Amino acid sequence: MSDISLQWPEGGVTRAPYRAMSDPDLYRLEQERIFRGPTWNYLCLEAELPEHGSFVNTHIGDTPVIATRDRAGEIHAVVNRCSHKGSILCVEPRGNKKALTCLYHAWSFDLSGNLVNVAFEKGVNGKGGMPESFRMCDHNLEKLRVAVFHGIVFATFSEKTEPIEQYLGPGMVAHLARVFAKPVEVLGYYHHTMQNNWKLYMENSRDPYHATILHAFYATFKLNRLTMDGGLTVEHRGWHTINFSKGATMREGEYEGSGMRGVMDDVTLADRGVIASRQEFPDGITVAIQSMFPSCV
Repeated sequence: MSDISLQWPEGGVTRAPYRAMSDPDLYRLEQERIFRGPTWNYLCLEAELPEHGSFVNTHIGDTPVIATRDRAGEIHAVVNRCSHKGSILCVEPRGNKKALTCLYHAWSFDLSGNLVNVAFEKGVNGKGGMPESFRMCDHNLEKLRVAVFHGIVFATFSEKTEPIEQYLGPGMVAHLARVFAKPVEVLGYYHHTMQNNWKLYMENSRDPYHATILHAFYATFKLNRLTMDGGLTVEHRGWHTINFSKGATMREGEYEGSGMRGVMDDVTLADRGVIASRQEFPDGITVAIQSMFPSCV
């Protein structure tokens, strides 16, 4: 696995070969070194774990993971596979449980991932059961490190991953603190599955060129145009980016009548108050897209 090599075209990392988006061996290596390596991965919002027993079912890369809040209020993350035979423990997307119990053989774990009950551990009528050497503490679920930053829950498989604020960098920290300056409430969910390599969407979120060409609402309603001041900042050795624009600096004339798909000249809002904004911060930024490596936008 470690000897995978790609023939990179001239131009360095700016000219990625298509194979980087489709090679199955490279994908497996990415799961091992990136998602199960020294990175912080977004799990959920703390608001999605509102009470004792709350859980959220999610993934880190292609590894199924459960985020939970235990009776003491602590948040945990465990791999969603029973330590007995690898069966999925939890199939519901979210909810509330007193314990995580495997349907297959009824092994039961507390909300921090510790094995607390084994069906027929002592056998039946003194016969069978687990050997004398069996210790429950040797069969806990695989546990992850958890960090909660401004109500956002992150997790990592590695003990070597740096503290979350250092991992994000000062710019990302400041913008996350800005977005989550007030308590949030989850109103609902929208799910969309894309059958593509994980890197395609992450590259897309860092591409400011397509936004006002492809996404008609941005340019039509003047939320984001290339005729506004803006830019893209890079954090943590190129891992994270913030793509931003400043609405008040928009200059007219470049989009109207251009014929680009991104501008629908005959579309207006009956009530422009729907998209009215007020300036909360002195930097003038009105739209910002934050991309956190490896896979959170």
